[in-house]
Amino acid sequence: MLALFILAALVYGAASFAFGAGTDPSSKVESAARGMLAGAALLHVATIGAQCTEGNHPFKSVFLATSLGMLIAVVGFLAISAKRRPMRALGAVLAPVGLVGLTVGVVMGPAATGDGTPSAGLVQAHIALATIGVSGFTLAAGVAGMYLGMERRLRTKQFKPGQTGISLKGLDKLHWWIVLVVTPVFTLAIVTGVMAVTRQGGADLLSDRAIEIVAAGVAFLATAASLASRVVWGLRGRKAAWLTMVAFLAMLAILVTYGVRA
Repeated sequence: MLALFILAALVYGAASFAFGAGTDPSSKVESAARGMLAGAALLHVATIGAQCTEGNHPFKSVFLATSLGMLIAVVGFLAISAKRRPMRALGAVLAPVGLVGLTVGVVMGPAATGDGTPSAGLVQAHIALATIGVSGFTLAAGVAGMYLGMERRLRTKQFKPGQTGISLKGLDKLHWWIVLVVTPVFTLAIVTGVMAVTRQGGADLLSDRAIEIVAAGVAFLATAASLASRVVWGLRGRKAAWLTMVAFLAMLAILVTYGVRA
């Protein structure tokens, strides 16, 4: 497993460099970068598989789940950028993100979350849903960040529309669909998390999780406001992107508190 981890880390690093080195979205460098990232993802899958054979499956700890979540985000990027959507900037972000997730899963992964109590299955369901939510929010935040960056560069006339191969309208639509899919999953993750805590230690234990609960509430309200405002008032573009960034930062706060507790 260690050999797979080292090889995957090296390929993730090479992909990060290649995405940063490519200046033309249609160049061979970007194609090579996507190939490297795909190879790193396959090695990441193999590493997770090796961990499973050792009894450390992705839903056993928040760190293993984070590794899987970052892998899903990388695979999601490869899928949405496969045709007519050169997205070098997002690739340059997700390559090191995948490397961080891989490292966290290997270095800190064996710490278990389940304790054999009757609520262990509920805890695993919560981790599974949270994993999907983390990967989805990571991808949505990446697309939102691309939108904000491109929109700012257009306002300052630093480049012409169509230069990157994808329009602001296309990014906005892609961002909308990702948030639309992720929000229900994240909502279920919040519900199952609260249920698991109350079953294991009662409602009084929720006070010890105040930071996670507040952060989860902020993330939920930000995404719900984004979706509702788009339907009712047609909110889109920069404001919707910023709401997603707020939700993503709140989600990061949750992961940090989990890491500190572990």
